[in-house]
Amino acid sequence: MGLLAPIFLAGLAAIAVPIVLHLFRREVAPPVPFTAVRFLQKRTIERQERQRIQDPWLLLLRVIALALLALAFARPYLRGDVPVVPPVVIAMDLSYSMGAPGRLDAARRAATAALDELPGSTPVGLVTFADRAQVVAEPSTDHGAVRAQLATLQAGPGATRYAGPLEAARGLLDGRAGRIVLVTDMQAGGWSRGTTSLPDNVRLDVRAVGARVDNVLLRDLVVSREQARVVVSNAGQVPAELTVTLGRLDGGGATQQVSLDGGVSRELVFPGPHAPGGFVARVRHEGGFPADDQRFAVLRDTAPTRVHVLVGDEVDRPRALFVDRAFGALGASAATGFTVQVATGAAAFGRDAVAQRAGDLVIWLSATGIDRRAVASLEPFVRDGGRLVVACGPGLDPRVADVVTRPFGITLGGRNDRQGPPGSLVVEDPRHPMLAALGEARQDLARTDVADACDMGVAAPASTIVRFSNGRPAIAEARVGAGHLLVLATDLGRQWNNLPVQAAFVPLIGELARHLLGDGAGQRVALATIEDPRYQRPGIWPVGPRGQEAAVNVDVSEADQTAIGVEEFAQAIARPPADEARVARVEAVRLERDQGWWRYGIALLGLTLLVESVLARRPRVATEGVS
Repeated sequence: MGLLAPIFLAGLAAIAVPIVLHLFRREVAPPVPFTAVRFLQKRTIERQERQRIQDPWLLLLRVIALALLALAFARPYLRGDVPVVPPVVIAMDLSYSMGAPGRLDAARRAATAALDELPGSTPVGLVTFADRAQVVAEPSTDHGAVRAQLATLQAGPGATRYAGPLEAARGLLDGRAGRIVLVTDMQAGGWSRGTTSLPDNVRLDVRAVGARVDNVLLRDLVVSREQARVVVSNAGQVPAELTVTLGRLDGGGATQQVSLDGGVSRELVFPGPHAPGGFVARVRHEGGFPADDQRFAVLRDTAPTRVHVLVGDEVDRPRALFVDRAFGALGASAATGFTVQVATGAAAFGRDAVAQRAGDLVIWLSATGIDRRAVASLEPFVRDGGRLVVACGPGLDPRVADVVTRPFGITLGGRNDRQGPPGSLVVEDPRHPMLAALGEARQDLARTDVADACDMGVAAPASTIVRFSNGRPAIAEARVGAGHLLVLATDLGRQWNNLPVQAAFVPLIGELARHLLGDGAGQRVALATIEDPRYQRPGIWPVGPRGQEAAVNVDVSEADQTAIGVEEFAQAIARPPADEARVARVEAVRLERDQGWWRYGIALLGLTLLVESVLARRPRVATEGVS
């Protein structure tokens, strides 16, 4: 006999409580009427009383109840001599390469053959996998249910990944000795995302199915207003006559014929103009993998985000050079989401001109020839939801800029010469969204040499993002409703610093714009982080808070039919020794769960308490022994 939680046996010490209570219990004699006692003579009477346990049967029931409670919590089980049957987990490959003619049927036959080899007492589980694994059936002796599941399996659009199913099967075995039957087409790319490990008490049985096929696939589809480009590849060994069609999801399209030798790719151009919306390209080919015979793309009907760079006089236009070039390097076009406009003169700061920039990004670099009353329109612009960047510099008097920034908790003043040069840029919080997206480019900020800067103070509701090496704030931001203000204490024109010639400048400008504008600045949505079953199928689906359309396509790396052998497959898996203590613990938990002795203990406890309550209610006869 064993116990899963022997520490609860300490509860047996509670048995002493009813024993002590019954041992020292006294019967209280009822009062008896008696005459006056003042005429009685006082005498000393010696009494000897023998202590004995009151109600021994009631005490016995209470002791039994406490003992049963402690044993039930200790979760007892019996160790039998019945041999344990190691479970078997069948892992079935359902990647899109399994969609080749006859390959999935061969995989079903291999899995069924493995099932037929097992005695009926063997627990069998089922796992399916492509780029992720899914447990279809927990290990059980119901082999018929596993056969029924195998008959319904279909190849999906995912790529092959071997680590997932092996880890899922290892979890089903839960440390016990067992066997994993892996049915797959042995694609070498299945190990491209890393390997895994299996304990040495788990036997791996790899069953390879399928032979190489002549496959034709679409590798890429890029659609612009002017033209659409489709890349088609013949991954087979024989020439192929192909028909490629480009159409809209709502119907219509154009067709081109192409002849490709084995191992050759070609780009086909479908001239425009193309209207915004979803597109799908298809290639007609018998055999191969059906999943990569189509490709989806979306042409967005969105105007680029406009970036307005405000400078004072026309002579200050060169101050916008590096900002303009940075957005040019990012791709100032409708496809990438940015166009740059440099505005000069007092008219650029007028209330009507500023109001027309709602939803755009405004970068203020200079105020030469502009008085404080003209720039006052920028404060309500931010309060009404505008996005404004203020870069203090030789062309922007900090006293003028302070008119706009002070109401938001950011004060600007002239440089204090007693503080010395500002030094380099030091990241205050690397987890800030704008800085975290820079990645390794953050290191280049520390290489920036800043010779001059405005004296910036930051108070609530504003916060500091980056500091100078002398401790003064370098970049601060403030939010007011949907409005967003970001202030730099130094310029962006390479007059007070060498930031524009650092490798981090272009990424910083891009992340600055995206941070202020949110998902309206041409951000990409990483579909791999979205847990939605729809996105596991090729097509065009709405994503993000605005429900923007995004194209989901298969991973064409699955079309690589390079195969590995069974021995090479096994060598890719680490085989650490099994944890014998954990194996014994898992087996004990299984025995206790199957036997369930604690349930009988609780039932007997309830019966004992019922009998005890009946005995406790019976009338007692007071007895007393005197000698």
